[in-house]
Amino acid sequence: ISVSEDHFVKVRQIIKDLVAKLASEAEAEKSQKAFCDELMKLAVTQRDKSQAKIEDLSAQTTGKESDKAQLKEDIATLTREIADNKKALMEGTELREEESKENAKTITEASAGKEAVTSALEVLKTFYEGAAFVQGRFVPTNSDRSGHTVADVAPPIFDAEYKGS
Repeated sequence: ISVSEDHFVKVRQIIKDLVAKLASEAEAEKSQKAFCDELMKLAVTQRDKSQAKIEDLSAQTTGKESDKAQLKEDIATLTREIADNKKALMEGTELREEESKENAKTITEASAGKEAVTSALEVLKTFYEGAAFVQGRFVPTNSDRSGHTVADVAPPIFDAEYKGS
């Protein structure tokens, strides 16, 4: 008896081979998807970290630009104040120089005046101390040799006011 070959065995074998191939492809796809998911997760994490770093640096840059603008404003203000102070210093120096000249002129005039007063005092001193002008004691008219008048030598009689008899 000859057994004929079962055609279904071959079909079953092809089906088993296809299932095994599909299973191995599914496994390969599954491991590739896991690999892609892992890389995607790393890429997303890296992107988020980079974005956070960019935002932080951007905030720092904005802060530094604000500080820079404030410092420029401070420099401008201080420059104006320095200019005002220099102007006030120059004006004060000019006033002091004018006052110094005026004071020197006043001192010169005062020195000349002092010399003139000293000279005048010397002239007056020599005039009044010399014999040119001798002044004696005042002697009233109708007085005796010692210069006393009748009223000077009269005794004090009444010590109270007269009221009648």
